[in-house]
Amino acid sequence: MKLFYRLAFWCICICLLPGHISAQDLLEKRITLKVTNQPLDETLQKIGNLGGFSFSYSPDMIDVKSRVSIQAVNMSIREILAAIFKDKVTFKERRKYIILQKNAEADKPLAPEDFDLNGYIIDNKTGKKLANASIYESATLASAVSNQYGYYKIRLPATRPQLRLEVRKEDYIGKSIPIPTRKDGYLQISLNPDTLKPIAGKVATHTPVQVDSLHTRVAIPQFEMAKVDLPRDTMFLDSSTNIRTMSWPDYENLRKKARNVQNKFVSAFASAKQAVHTRNIEDTLYAPFQASILPFLGTNRELSGNIVNDYSINLIAGYSLGVSKFEVGSLINVVRGNVNGFQLGGVGNLVGNNVNGFQYANVLNLTLGNVRGFQGTNFINYIGKNLSGFQVAGVGNVVVGALEGYQFSVGYNYAHTVRKGHQIGFVNYSDSTATVPFGLFSWVHSNGYRRYEFSYDEFNYFNTAFKTGVERFYNIFNLGFNGGAKDKPLLTIGYGFGTAQRLGKGWRANADLTGSIVLLNTDRNDEINQGIVKFALAIEKKIGSRFALFAGPSLNTFFAKDSGLLNTEAKKGISPIWIGQKPDSSTRNYGWVGFQAGIRFLNKI
Repeated sequence: MKLFYRLAFWCICICLLPGHISAQDLLEKRITLKVTNQPLDETLQKIGNLGGFSFSYSPDMIDVKSRVSIQAVNMSIREILAAIFKDKVTFKERRKYIILQKNAEADKPLAPEDFDLNGYIIDNKTGKKLANASIYESATLASAVSNQYGYYKIRLPATRPQLRLEVRKEDYIGKSIPIPTRKDGYLQISLNPDTLKPIAGKVATHTPVQVDSLHTRVAIPQFEMAKVDLPRDTMFLDSSTNIRTMSWPDYENLRKKARNVQNKFVSAFASAKQAVHTRNIEDTLYAPFQASILPFLGTNRELSGNIVNDYSINLIAGYSLGVSKFEVGSLINVVRGNVNGFQLGGVGNLVGNNVNGFQYANVLNLTLGNVRGFQGTNFINYIGKNLSGFQVAGVGNVVVGALEGYQFSVGYNYAHTVRKGHQIGFVNYSDSTATVPFGLFSWVHSNGYRRYEFSYDEFNYFNTAFKTGVERFYNIFNLGFNGGAKDKPLLTIGYGFGTAQRLGKGWRANADLTGSIVLLNTDRNDEINQGIVKFALAIEKKIGSRFALFAGPSLNTFFAKDSGLLNTEAKKGISPIWIGQKPDSSTRNYGWVGFQAGIRFLNKI
């Protein structure tokens, strides 16, 4: 038994030897041959000797005494055989042999349902074979990609009245070839380099396409940042959010990030052939409807990344260039370009450019361009540019550019620039805003309102507060304590809202409403049964650029579960003005007019 396993192991090793692997490339071996009016069998013998292999064929099937003439300089075996037999013979590799068989399809009187075109894609100037070129037929969506030797093979339907083969290769001028016959054939295609692209880059390229009455194609210009030689002190204007200057390093960094995002987005969801077609094909194809199971398994076939559909149905995940009306998927919808209309995803929607309409997913909406309309999810919404409309999320909303609409979130909202509408959520953040954010914590970086203040009042010897938001509406977080003084609260912690009004010449007026819990020295357990609500008015006078003094009255209400918690006879600090009768030891709720004064540290706005 051990002997059997050893023999099996060595058989497998022998099969995997490099010599066996290289035998699979016999048809791609290149030789130089000159034959004039020689018998076919002698010519085949000469070809086999030059290529280091043998031919296998039946003399009854092939006329080996027919005479041939051919001159080949550094050509592949496949090209030479195609020139000799002219589609009358098929050939395939088997170890060190090339087997020749009569092409049975050539003798069939009836037209076949499909036929194959094969050949090489070559550089018209250098003669170099071009790998990873895209060959497709736009009406049937049949496609192929040339292999490492530049060889391609594409199957086309023979029943269509008009067929046109499109050939595209990155950095080469595309070619459109009408197919007049419906037979298996050899077709070598040459492409000319696009000499303009290395000079100017792809700033706004538009590949013209032929008009096809059976199939509509919509050509959309593709825009990329050009890589051009400019002075390193050149300044750029970034108008995606608000107008600001960009240095050369900033511009270069932005250009690299944009290219990386685009490439990663495509490669993450496309098969190898789809990614090649995406790089090569600038034409936009159109199909009214598509259905897919996975991005590489659907009616759009390998050209899905270049097709715009009216309606798109994806069982698991789908991938396309664009959607014009409606798309639904049980898991993920991936669109490389634009979505217009409705897009519904069971888990997520990922769009490489813009959305105009309605977009909803249970987990994630990721749109790298602009959104005009509605974007909603239970978890995260992300927009790479600007939003005009509504964005609703259970966890968070992100708009990298400008917001002209509304963000609603139970969690957080982020927008670089808020021009119209409002941010409404637990936490709101923006670089600048022209409107009021509403939330428990709002931070506006550039033109927001922030105050760090320290003050004294009749209730606490020392108070500190932080205010953040905008002048018209800000959040307040406060803390007060008395250093353990007798007949004074131990600590107060509170939260509130406020608004400020400019009076001119460095003067401002504030109106703040806060509520605080109060900890007393007499508390013996974890329960806190007392609190204070304060409405304060203050006048602020700015001193210098970063400081201000303020003072003003306040209206206070203290409420407690137990009575007699405050010693109203104490004469420490400012005496309050009691509202109604002076409280006694049986009072649970207290009301008074007080006073506060202090200093504020300002942010620059």
